Amino acid sequence: MAEKLLFLSHIHEESALALLFKEAIESEFGGFVEVFVSSDGTSIPAGSNFLRRIEDGLVSCIGALYLISPMSVKRPWISFELGAVWVRNSISLRADQREIPAIPICHSGMTLGGLPTPINHLNAIQASDSQQLERAFIALQSAVGGKGQLKTDFSTLRERVALFERKYTVGAHLSTALNLMDRRYLKAVLDQCKKIPPDTYIDLNWGLTETEKVRQLQALEKTHLKGLMELKIGGAGFTAGESGALSLTQLNMRIKASLIFDYEQEILVDSKAA
Repeated sequence: MAEKLLFLSHIHEESALALLFKEAIESEFGGFVEVFVSSDGTSIPAGSNFLRRIEDGLVSCIGALYLISPMSVKRPWISFELGAVWVRNSISLRADQREIPAIPICHSGMTLGGLPTPINHLNAIQASDSQQLERAFIALQSAVGGKGQLKTDFSTLRERVALFERKYTVGAHLSTALNLMDRRYLKAVLDQCKKIPPDTYIDLNWGLTETEKVRQLQALEKTHLKGLMELKIGGAGFTAGESGALSLTQLNMRIKASLIFDYEQEILVDSKAA
């Protein structure tokens, strides 16, 4: 059992990034630091009282990290866990005791300037910046009472974070786009992508598609999926819908097969949930 505990707050969808940071921190500080990650399968053993374990971690940690994305910042658990350490730190400082750092780590589209109040009053870092990652580790080193040169390669850590971010954001937006099509057609597309060379571009004929869906796809083409897919818009028409006339637009999509293949799991999960 490590003698120092760091608490890493995250939402379930970002558990892979939490484990990445846990691995990096425990590797840096050897066996005298343990990182509490609720989703790692060991911090909260099977059969344990989940809330009690969370409380124990928040009460006994000597510092905390918070993975903040546009998605996680809206979740109540992040605010709850951040507030707990914030109050502990205030009490500790007023008693002239050591600081208990609470470090928000912005990732996957969240920026320092985009942090809401009161999180923006903390000394947050950007996960895509290797120098800021190093700064966070220096703060943790001070909290655990360590000294000396850090051994972590922060450029490599940044690249690993970027890989997660790409999968987390691109995969999610690609899934949103492709799940706008008919499910049977989507399954046929996924099957086709497994049978052709990964660098091959495929042309998906959506046919006459609801104009509102076309607008959603165009928005993704200009933002989150810019340069990854190309839309071609054809003629328009109307059909009878449940609430009146439904506007339709002829649509074709050009996309690389490997992109669909790489994010197949994300696409399938959303397809089953639809």
